[in-house]
Amino acid sequence: MYILELTPQHSNHKSFYGKAKVIVEDNGTLKLLSYQTIVCEIDTNNNFNMLWDGKSNTTTRHINEFKKQFMEV
Repeated sequence: MYILELTPQHSNHKSFYGKAKVIVEDNGTLKLLSYQTIVCEIDTNNNFNMLWDGKSNTTTRHINEFKKQFMEV
C-alpha cells in the first residue's frame, strides 16, 4: 500500500492543500481519503463504491476529481 496526494487536473483549483489523498492498496483498489475519512473507492473491476454518506461541497469536489482521474471510461 502507498499513498498519493490528489492534485486537481480537471478543475480550476490549484491545490487541495493536502486534504485529498489516494490510497493504492496492494490488490490495486484505489481509495479516496478526504479530510482523514475514506469516502469512496474504485475496485479492481473499475466499480465505483461510495463508503461515506455525508455531504460536503469540498469532499464532493475531491470525489469528482478522483473519478475523473482514476475511473476507466
